[in-house]
Amino acid sequence: MRISLAFLFTFILLAGNAQVNGDSTVRRIEKLSSAKLRAKAYNKAAELAWQSGFYKNTLNYVERGLKIARENDFKKIEASLHNNRGIAYEYLNQYPSALKDYFAALTIQEKLNDPAMEASILGNIGLVYMYQKQNSKSLYYHKRSLEINKSLKNRHGISASLNNLAITYAQQGKFEKAEYYYLECIKIDLQAHDTAGLGDDYNNIGTIYIDLKKFDLAEKYLNLALEIRLPQNNQFGLAETYSNFGTLYQDQGQFEKAKEYFALALAVAIPIQDKESLKYTYKRLWEIDLALQDSASAFGHYQMYIAYRDSIDNSEIARKQTELELNYKFNKEKEVSRLREQEKDRLFIIILIAVSSGLLLILIFSILFFRKWKQTQRQQVVIEEKNKLVQQKNDEIMASIAYAKRIQKAILPADSVLSSGFPNHIVIYLPKDIVSGDFYWTDTVGTTTFIAAADCTGHGVPGALMSVVCHNALNRTVREFNLTNPSEILDKCREIIIKELSHHGDSMSDGMDISLAVFDASRKHLNWAGANNPLWIYRSDSGELEEIKPNKQPIGSHRQAEPFTGHTIELHPKDRIFLFSDGYQDQFGGEKGKKLMSRGFKNAILDSSHLPIAEQQSFLISTFMTWKGDLEQIDDVCVLCAEIP
Repeated sequence: MRISLAFLFTFILLAGNAQVNGDSTVRRIEKLSSAKLRAKAYNKAAELAWQSGFYKNTLNYVERGLKIARENDFKKIEASLHNNRGIAYEYLNQYPSALKDYFAALTIQEKLNDPAMEASILGNIGLVYMYQKQNSKSLYYHKRSLEINKSLKNRHGISASLNNLAITYAQQGKFEKAEYYYLECIKIDLQAHDTAGLGDDYNNIGTIYIDLKKFDLAEKYLNLALEIRLPQNNQFGLAETYSNFGTLYQDQGQFEKAKEYFALALAVAIPIQDKESLKYTYKRLWEIDLALQDSASAFGHYQMYIAYRDSIDNSEIARKQTELELNYKFNKEKEVSRLREQEKDRLFIIILIAVSSGLLLILIFSILFFRKWKQTQRQQVVIEEKNKLVQQKNDEIMASIAYAKRIQKAILPADSVLSSGFPNHIVIYLPKDIVSGDFYWTDTVGTTTFIAAADCTGHGVPGALMSVVCHNALNRTVREFNLTNPSEILDKCREIIIKELSHHGDSMSDGMDISLAVFDASRKHLNWAGANNPLWIYRSDSGELEEIKPNKQPIGSHRQAEPFTGHTIELHPKDRIFLFSDGYQDQFGGEKGKKLMSRGFKNAILDSSHLPIAEQQSFLISTFMTWKGDLEQIDDVCVLCAEIP
């Protein structure tokens, strides 16, 4: 017990002084009584040094600590020292050196059977590959790290692995997948009160919202990140967050404000020589100068960008990284070979018999294979030509579907159009495939706003074609026939759709289910009609969810078609109306792989009803993704919510 207290007291002194005076730290450590305490002390000093941005001090402490650890066979401390030096090299953008230390640490940890530390090192390796845009390798190591952390039920580790996966998916342009993982990280770190982790989560999800042009959400989360990182004096993190603020304002055309934040990023990044941040910031400043036609400043910033870009030779780094990984794999294989050597004598006779038999079989099969090989050579040419044709057709089909997605996106109302009628609203639009059979629609006539969520027959390409027909029918009823009553609109849509689908005399049962609301802002009431899809109203005064049932018939051919029923509902400020397709509640998931059902959907709405509407949207998306888990999405999802002004 006395040794532990002495060690703790030593580091209370070191924590305040380690990064200011390296020689003083070394003198204090060398006075410790045992080799093990000195090795641990150098390891802790190295960790404190890189956390404060003093990377050269880290390298000095690690070198001293490794000498002691190797002389005394302190394997666990040796692995930790390698990991700390790898982090310092990573921050210095010396990626081959970082990987060399990470793989050295990993080799030791695998022998020690320390899964928690092994998961941490795997995550660090994944980050280095991510910085070099080697996404497949990055994902491989992050997923290995996540599997170990899940088996250990390590919440901090799970959050870190999810965060790293999200960063990699964002780098690939898979923003929705990245957003989902970041929201999961925020949940975990809020429960764990992990402020450092939250700083990373908020900063990273802010960059996703910049890419998605959701600038208000981006600014909100970047401000939350800055509030955490400023008190922590996280220099590396501050440079990153300031440069992200600069990007946010640059993408909005606010160039002067962007330059202010890029200047803050440079002020932090230059002293610690954060080359990645410096390269990114100078590139962005060069782009702003070009937009402002400031050629002199542009030339200077471009020179700095090129200097930092060229300071990292990516081709050489990639070569060295591959060499390091191969060395790591070779060392593992050599260890396995050593163990197998012990069994060599016992198996020699068995192998000799097997080889003799094998040679005979090889002789027989060689004759057969030679004949088959000649035949295969002739077939190979034919197969390659067919494969090229299949690939060409597949590329053409995918290009056509991608273009169809652009067309379908163009007919959906812009966010600004929805905002004109309902400033506070939610749109959750998650196609099952590239294109969707679900769509949402809105229009405005005077003080009257029309809003609808529709589910057309099928999904994918057939559903998308039906959505164009049904969208056109809605537009015609309002703009050509001047109808404003929702039940009359649905009756007319049915007439138009049946006519459109029967030009050649064939009767088709395709159509759509829909929830259609017409809101009169001057009188604060809602007219509504529905075909198979209901209307839910969250009452702000009672906190209850009211359901208005639809007609049990689609918009299309139906055996017992009858006029649609209209409903008039009085609304109050802050009430929220929900219009949706059946995709959200029909999703399979959860622990038993069952449907969420309308009860689960209602519970999600009620659980988040106290939140601001933007946060309710994030909650509903997160709930759906968590419920779905790794299962396939079975249908298109479309949910609209509008808060009454």
